[in-house]
Amino acid sequence: MAFLIGPMQHHIEGHKEITEANEIIKIGTDEVAISLSIGAHIATPTVQVGDRVKIGDLIGKRDDRFYVPIFSSVSGEVVAIEKRMSASLKPSDHVIIKKDDTDEFKDFEKLSLDASKEEIIAYMKTIGLLGQGGAGFPSYIKYATDKCETLIINAVECEPYITADVRNIEEHLDEFKYGVMLMLKASNASKCFVAMKSFHKETIEKLIKLFEDEEKIVVKPVKDVYPMGWERTLTYEVLKKRYDKLPIEAGAIVSNATSAITLGSTALSGRYCYERIVTVSGDNINNPHNVICRIGTPISKLIEACGGVKEDRAIIIMGGPMMGTCVTKDIVTITPISNAVNIFKEQHFKEYACLRCGRCVEHCPSSLMPVSIIEAYKFNDIAELEKLHVSDCVECGMCTFICPSKIEVTESIRRAKKLLAARKR
Repeated sequence: MAFLIGPMQHHIEGHKEITEANEIIKIGTDEVAISLSIGAHIATPTVQVGDRVKIGDLIGKRDDRFYVPIFSSVSGEVVAIEKRMSASLKPSDHVIIKKDDTDEFKDFEKLSLDASKEEIIAYMKTIGLLGQGGAGFPSYIKYATDKCETLIINAVECEPYITADVRNIEEHLDEFKYGVMLMLKASNASKCFVAMKSFHKETIEKLIKLFEDEEKIVVKPVKDVYPMGWERTLTYEVLKKRYDKLPIEAGAIVSNATSAITLGSTALSGRYCYERIVTVSGDNINNPHNVICRIGTPISKLIEACGGVKEDRAIIIMGGPMMGTCVTKDIVTITPISNAVNIFKEQHFKEYACLRCGRCVEHCPSSLMPVSIIEAYKFNDIAELEKLHVSDCVECGMCTFICPSKIEVTESIRRAKKLLAARKR
């Protein structure tokens, strides 16, 4: 770990204006391919080819350390269960469902604000609520604690280009409030902060009005820096507390804003949130917009709805340009934790020798020493990698972005993490 730390954050041009004021496009699909991979974890199918399913029917579940159900986003017939490339860049089972015209639902129970902490947490588990900022961690695990003093609702959306969370809030204010109220009760916190970047002035005003009668809930404008949306950075910004592994060590639970909307919407309607708002942006898309689509929709349909690409040689990133995953095929489909598809023109940078300027150390939000990590990786020095806490890297991309020599620092650290993990196995 670095002994002397710098700002640990940096302003990055957001390019939010490209999509934040555009209308939201809603698209349909005749068929969905719902991935059974949840981050690095694989679920197993609970349906067979030929089965008819409704929206909200269970089609797969992860049942290892955690229980996470996966539901159908359409009504129709299961026509295949096959391996396809997923957003995690690994082939995984996908349930292929041919959509019919009925849009028939299997309803969940609704949930009242009078529900107890235990009932809300059980409901989170039942509906498969995940962290929808990209991490996909099961929410019911996070709330099963009696140590929470502060709930932080993360609407910061610090990655460039992405505006899906903010637009989702604007479109679903009532559901957002209901979800936040349920999360606050489940947390047993005495205070809740709804954090959003300060330049979203109109939305912040709406949120202040929305929560004006709720004494425990405060709307918290935060600085326009990266990675303000990372829970470690956000927790320090709001509470001025640091922690080792998890925010609960600082007495906090951090939940994504879209997760709150999903909880609120399902609790109010008793219906599975089968759609997702996804930002489609970047410098190589003709008409950037936020798009509403069914979970399981291939990203090719989102790109088509936004006018296609400007140049054929395109870089497609699931997520934001800093922490997203480059995918090579546009058949990859939208999952409940997909918030963006960014398409960029190919760029080639000449890499120079490290200047030993220390900027990667100064700006690392995890207070790591990237240059030393790279050196240890080159020499396969496992003990040194452990000593340098390489596993604490969240792969935010800051070191690569800030490097004046255009070195792919993050990629080298990612390889070092894999090396350490492989040796530990």
